[in-house]
Amino acid sequence: MSASRPFVKKHLRRLRYAWACLRGGYKPREGWNGPVDVVIAAIEKDLDVLPRCVEGVRACVDHPIAAIYLVAPDTEAMRQAARTLELEFVDERSLLGFTAADLKVVTADGQDRSGWIFQQLLKLAGNVGKSPHYLVIDADHILLQPHQFIDSEGRTVMYRSSEYHKPYYMAMNRLLGIDREEGLSYVAHKMLFDRRWLDRLKNDLEYRSGKAWHRAIIDDLDLTGPSPFSEYETYGHYLPPYMKVSRPWRQHTLRKGTSIPTYQQLLRRYPRKLSVTFPDYLKLSR
Repeated sequence: MSASRPFVKKHLRRLRYAWACLRGGYKPREGWNGPVDVVIAAIEKDLDVLPRCVEGVRACVDHPIAAIYLVAPDTEAMRQAARTLELEFVDERSLLGFTAADLKVVTADGQDRSGWIFQQLLKLAGNVGKSPHYLVIDADHILLQPHQFIDSEGRTVMYRSSEYHKPYYMAMNRLLGIDREEGLSYVAHKMLFDRRWLDRLKNDLEYRSGKAWHRAIIDDLDLTGPSPFSEYETYGHYLPPYMKVSRPWRQHTLRKGTSIPTYQQLLRRYPRKLSVTFPDYLKLSR
């Protein structure tokens, strides 16, 4: 019976997500009018989709944007992208003092997951920008409709998916003692971080482990599988219920072709979607 539980939970999540979409989810009447920073962590393979991601941020983030930061390896290609797109460039090494190459996170079957884990740590670093809140958005994710991320009561608006991955919850339990699995997932390619609550989370990690917060995460990784930790799932569950509200993310996954559609083409093709994503695991095709 235990082997079937993840399958049952995945099925129940899909049903909950479908019901949330039918209900329309939470729709804030007024958004918080303070500024937010936007942080996009990227590498050179993301450069084909990155311009659409930035266009979506500027068109659809329903708050004043203080600045958009591109956190990336210090290469000429990434610096040129920042200049062209008018982004603030941040050398990724400056945030944590190390890079993905220093991690050497390799799973039991030989997959190198150093870059994947490193990018999550960059998002949790919290030392880019000056606004009390910062929005992290994955470089392959494109917003198509207006998104509010903070309501007038100061609550974070969480866009949530039907994903279910048991190791994420096991890691949260080991690291922070969180033993619940909420009805929908916080893994939705974007999340607004409140720096005060993020600092609390990292302080708790350090108190419980006796290590720096990032070392606590790295040392806890269960490398028997390819995906042992989620920054979005962890922060989403850590934030108390009174500080957040949920909305289904209503996104569509796309496969990269020989060219990426323009932003206007995406708007016309997916008028009922809030966002689209070009995930790297879907390889190029014609």
